[in-house]
Amino acid sequence: MTADQPATPERRLTRHADVRAVLADPRFLVPAAPAAQPGSGMAWLRGAVSRFSNGAEHAHRRARVAELIDALDPVRLRREARERAVAELAGGARVDVMARIARRVPVGVLATALGVPQGRREEVAEAVTAMAAAYHLPPAPSTTTGAASPEAASPGAASPGAVSPDNAAVAVLAGALAGALGDGLGDGRQPDPGLLAAVAAALIQACDATAGLVGNTLAVVTRLPADLSVRWPVEALLTETLRWDPPVRLTRRVAAEDATAGGVLVPAGAVVVLDLAAANRDPEVFPDPHRFDPARVDPARVDSDGRGGGHLGFGSGIRPCPGEGAALALAAGVVEAALAHRLADPEIPYEPSPNLRVPACLHLESAATVKGPR
Repeated sequence: MTADQPATPERRLTRHADVRAVLADPRFLVPAAPAAQPGSGMAWLRGAVSRFSNGAEHAHRRARVAELIDALDPVRLRREARERAVAELAGGARVDVMARIARRVPVGVLATALGVPQGRREEVAEAVTAMAAAYHLPPAPSTTTGAASPEAASPGAASPGAVSPDNAAVAVLAGALAGALGDGLGDGRQPDPGLLAAVAAALIQACDATAGLVGNTLAVVTRLPADLSVRWPVEALLTETLRWDPPVRLTRRVAAEDATAGGVLVPAGAVVVLDLAAANRDPEVFPDPHRFDPARVDPARVDSDGRGGGHLGFGSGIRPCPGEGAALALAAGVVEAALAHRLADPEIPYEPSPNLRVPACLHLESAATVKGPR
């Protein structure tokens, strides 16, 4: 589906119940990307992933991503992410987590788990970062594609002219996977296009949104005294961050037919903006919603991977994120590694995006080197 010019201005929904209702309503679709020939880089990738498709096509593509992710061991992902983050933070020197860790470690760990050779991990992590920045469809007057949960937007996707597809990055990933994921690829042939799209989608989803989750969690936790930062389980810190300061702020849906959202008629072709950040602070669902309080996380509702906290950070309804468990495991490993560090610079700039909240830089230093209160 491609969206026609909305018949009415975009309607913004902020209530938790209204947002959940739209996410569960099959009459609201995401703008679809047109199919393109394999080998055409980002244009092909957009037309081949679940993020820009609907209906049975989306379900089939999403299932393929889920199959890859479900075969992974979240305990191992978390351990490897923690070990790599510890290595980056070693030595006590000031470290910019966003430049050194927040994307490189989660993407690198997940890439090798999905079959990328260790020797090409850094190359692929760099390529995925470029792909994530060029992933979303260029904005058009008729519809704004923005960040969709569970699929997170890139910082550059929101402004006209910022989306510059990096076809070479897709080729780098294809080359790294050739002969590495089975399916008769041992002779060095290129991977099956569907497999390449599924792996690319999984890695892209582990890039900017996971970096935002890591950065936003550390931005609040590392301001606390060291004895307080370890008071709560890491799972509770991540779950509360996903509610209080989620990396994905908005998602949009287009009405495929006349429908109702938030008690108001939405004509076919109209765009509905779902304000995930506002819904996550809905006082009808979350008491004292503007206070960061990991103690509010009910262990009975949250499994060992941190899922089930009531927030909408990983979507809901028809298109929940298939990589939620892996993303939480990777983020948990990084955050665990950084809990012994404190914020070195209280002023944190954020990447320019109306849909994604990711620190542009976040400097940490060992708690042992911090002199006096921050």
